[in-house]
Amino acid sequence: MPTVVDTVVLHYFLVVDEVDLLLELLDQPVGVPRIVFDPDDDQGTDAVVSELRQNIRYEERVAKEAVRSDGDDSTRELQDAQTRAETNAKRLRRIEDIVAGSRIDVLDLSDAERSLSDRLTSREPDPALGLLVALDDGEAACLAIAVERGWVVATDDGDALRVLDQIAPGHPYERIRRLLVRAATRGLVTEQRANEIHGAMTRAGFWDPVSPFPDVVEE
Repeated sequence: MPTVVDTVVLHYFLVVDEVDLLLELLDQPVGVPRIVFDPDDDQGTDAVVSELRQNIRYEERVAKEAVRSDGDDSTRELQDAQTRAETNAKRLRRIEDIVAGSRIDVLDLSDAERSLSDRLTSREPDPALGLLVALDDGEAACLAIAVERGWVVATDDGDALRVLDQIAPGHPYERIRRLLVRAATRGLVTEQRANEIHGAMTRAGFWDPVSPFPDVVEE
């Protein structure tokens, strides 16, 4: 079944250099809304570019700021920050080649999908949708596509998943930890490696504190 993937899931698999594993776990081509990544917006301002493009530019700025701060009083922390940001930016930019290679399709919203997305991002949340707060644009677009097209949605946004359960009970979804568990179950990685990937994601900012295989002892 086709899957639409949100920014968070795509971001963390890219940052830890495991996006090929993500794509192997999902039917290809995987879909992403244009708000998540737009291959044609590289020249746009930060205010209008897609979410992954914003992430790329953030890492590039961090790298440049670390370089400017690096003088006679340079520190290991600055050097580490520069290296980490440069690596993150390079890995995130892989999305460009993946889209160009047709392993990911960039999706435009239909009128019905745009209408639902607008309701999900409204500043006055619709209680009929189970909203406590408005969803971010990327999550809203993914949810709208998933519901209207009958696709799987890959997201780790708790608000989005609560809304999904409200408007389409039982609709299929994926989360990062679930994907890593399936990767190990299918023999694509070991259970320990799944934990290592998850750990690398959490060190990069992912908020899930529970590893895919909590009982597996690291060697």
